[in-house]
Amino acid sequence: MSMTFRLNALIVALFTIGLGLSLLSMILSAGPRIHAENDSIMRLAEEFVETTIGSLQGTPNPGARLKVLLDGLKELRHVHIYRADDQAAAALQEEPFAEGVPGWLAQLGDPVAPREIPIEVNGEDFGTLVIAPRVSDEAEEIWDAVINFAGIGGIVAIAMVLLTSLLIRHLLQPIKQVGDALMVLDAGCYDVVVPETGPPEIADICRKLNRFAARLDGTISENRRLAQRIIAVQDEERKDLARELHDELGPYHFAVRAAAATLKSELQKGGEDKEKLLKTCDTLIERMEAIQRMNRAVLQKLRPMGLEDFGLKAKLSSLAALMRETSSVTINFAVDDGLPKFDETSNLTIYRLVQEGLTNAFRHSDATAVDVVVAPARAEETPAAIGDLSRPVVHVTVSDNGKGMPTHAKPSYGVAGMNERVWATGGEIRLSNRPGGGLTLEAWVPVTLAAPAGSRSRA
Repeated sequence: MSMTFRLNALIVALFTIGLGLSLLSMILSAGPRIHAENDSIMRLAEEFVETTIGSLQGTPNPGARLKVLLDGLKELRHVHIYRADDQAAAALQEEPFAEGVPGWLAQLGDPVAPREIPIEVNGEDFGTLVIAPRVSDEAEEIWDAVINFAGIGGIVAIAMVLLTSLLIRHLLQPIKQVGDALMVLDAGCYDVVVPETGPPEIADICRKLNRFAARLDGTISENRRLAQRIIAVQDEERKDLARELHDELGPYHFAVRAAAATLKSELQKGGEDKEKLLKTCDTLIERMEAIQRMNRAVLQKLRPMGLEDFGLKAKLSSLAALMRETSSVTINFAVDDGLPKFDETSNLTIYRLVQEGLTNAFRHSDATAVDVVVAPARAEETPAAIGDLSRPVVHVTVSDNGKGMPTHAKPSYGVAGMNERVWATGGEIRLSNRPGGGLTLEAWVPVTLAAPAGSRSRA
């Protein structure tokens, strides 16, 4: 059933109940009303008759005047006045109710008994007058009022249903627009704007839907931009790797091949020049060691070796030691000993953050000192944007004393990669210039604890 039908049915039900209660109240009050009306009219009629009889005293021909008087009283409503010996008039007292008026209605009024008043004028007895209530008159009036009230109430109910239907249809029009907008969103079109009209509650729903659609459109656009950035970063990394393999490993491969060919040629000739053979072997060993070093460097770029075996702190310490050997920059390195073991993704995210922060400090900042801190995040310093507080959060800080970051600098691929990694964990990253010079990288990374060794083995 539609909302319009339900609201109309509710209004009709409430109005019907109210109308029924009102009619019931009118019927229940009919008895006291009839009784009070009959009692009042009987007293008035009795006083009128007594006054009239008193006015006939001392008048000539009182019988004729009494007859004229009684003829004039035949058309009174609510009361019937007649001579006790007038059988025709007495029969009129038993007249039936008008058509459609229920007889039980008069019985509710506890009918007043007729009253008899003797007529004695100038010492002469003119019989007895009977004053009887006409219950049917008052019952007919009450029944007519009930019927009229019910009819008017029905007409009002129909009018209210029609007006309510039109009003509800007008008020629910924005909801139909909201439904149409949701269908458009479901179809993959997110630039939806719903008119913020209607009652305040519905207008608020429309406003929130527009805000949701705008945010969803922005999220989809951001995801598309991130996907394009990931593809660009991957292509750039592949190009760098291909160039490194070609430019660095290619000459060494050629040198190894040349040395092997020379060694083979000497051996085929008899190999009497032992010194030359040893020198060729030394060249082969030297070239192979260079290839191994380059191979390890390439593998380190692709994936840090030993991160899972030795743990995060050991690999970060190894990274800091390597950076110290290749640069004169002072590295102050601190990893909290209370950090638990994280899963592979969390370890890799934190390692790449520190690696990228150190690399940027060495390449671009002209810094002489870098401070690296990895510790559990305190609750009061964790950004409110991190909604999932059920997981531990690690606070990573890489701060240098270099020249800082230009105001309108375009993010590099490395910074974009860090943003994407932290964003994927549900965390937050910030880059800010230090007041005294230098750049501070701060990241709050929600992490996942590593599964127990026994559970991994069973898996």
